Amino acid sequence: MTVENALTPAQAARLLELRRTEFDLAVLLGRIRTAPGAPGVRVPREEILRLRGEEGFPGELRARVRTVATAEGAGLLGIGRARFTRLARTGRIAPAGFTLNRYHVVVWLYLVDELEEFARDHPELLTGRTPPWLRAGPEQEEDRRPRGWRARRLALLLRGTEDPWARVAAIAAALDPGTVAELVPDAADRARLGSLGPAPESLRFRTAGARDMAERLARADRPDEIRALRERLALELVRARAAGPVPPSGPCVVRPSAGPPRVPGAGEGSPGAPAAMGGLLVRRVYRVGEGRSPGVRAPVVPLGAGPSGAPVARIARTVPVCATDRPGAAAPEPSRPHPSGGAPGARRRFPAPAPSPAPHTVPGRTDPRRPPRRSGRRFPGRALLGRLLRRPGADRTELPG
Repeated sequence: MTVENALTPAQAARLLELRRTEFDLAVLLGRIRTAPGAPGVRVPREEILRLRGEEGFPGELRARVRTVATAEGAGLLGIGRARFTRLARTGRIAPAGFTLNRYHVVVWLYLVDELEEFARDHPELLTGRTPPWLRAGPEQEEDRRPRGWRARRLALLLRGTEDPWARVAAIAAALDPGTVAELVPDAADRARLGSLGPAPESLRFRTAGARDMAERLARADRPDEIRALRERLALELVRARAAGPVPPSGPCVVRPSAGPPRVPGAGEGSPGAPAAMGGLLVRRVYRVGEGRSPGVRAPVVPLGAGPSGAPVARIARTVPVCATDRPGAAAPEPSRPHPSGGAPGARRRFPAPAPSPAPHTVPGRTDPRRPPRRSGRRFPGRALLGRLLRRPGADRTELPG
């Protein structure tokens, strides 16, 4: 198998009529052969044609990578969910993968083929009384499902490669960064190992909580497991360093933090500027409109177009570009005054609001904005008090206000 005419994982999964998780599991189990020496996972076209030409495609291929959760797995074995969970927690049944539900609870997945094989090989564990070592409660026993999944995944990764540095990267992916930094002190070497290693399981999830949970499951958390992986990593490092240095991870793209490099002979406003800046792409930042300031454009240099030969990415600094910079372009028309009366080139402003109509005036009042007094509503007892004062013999004391 060669790297030429190889397909990406997305293309291969679509041609094989598999979901991406099923495709990744098939590659990990060796059911789908990949092209050796390819950057990342690549599937040759010959392998696609071979799998599509098999009898029973695609049902047979899907059946080989079919996984079930605890409830369906217990139904296949003919036992209860509690007994199936105890068999998995003690390491008798190793999960092939996992997923997370909406509450970020781990849902372990098991291969159907392995469950059927377990039922044929260990019928005594599925019927009769529960053995004493299965009767211990969850608080008294260690959950070996995460550890069993990590050990299985690492064994499959090491079996699928002969590259010494790829083996080192596979083991380093199962340890925390602090432990890896003790054995690989060079930061550049650790970065290259990260590119050579397997794709992180956290990439399959969208939320930050799910990604954090996936990262914790992918790393060893038991002291004896960490010690064993550490010793194995040190041994593989000795073998890899004897074979050669860490291979580069690929071409680096230099992203300048300052302005664009000066192009020789490209002065601002000079007639030769467009010719000297040939091949540059410009991105418009502001629109050039009536009554607005002149437009500003930012040049974008394609990769490998730098003057010094180094690859250059998008330029951040913006430079003014006039309409007359292009050959044969006419001079811009002078700015016309805005209808609102502003000066040419001034910032456009919204028109002044129209004057509101005059308020309703009451005859005999000096201030039309002041509403008429409604004494009866404001002081309900004033009318009754007035009638009492108008009686014969009543005290004619003036009321205040």
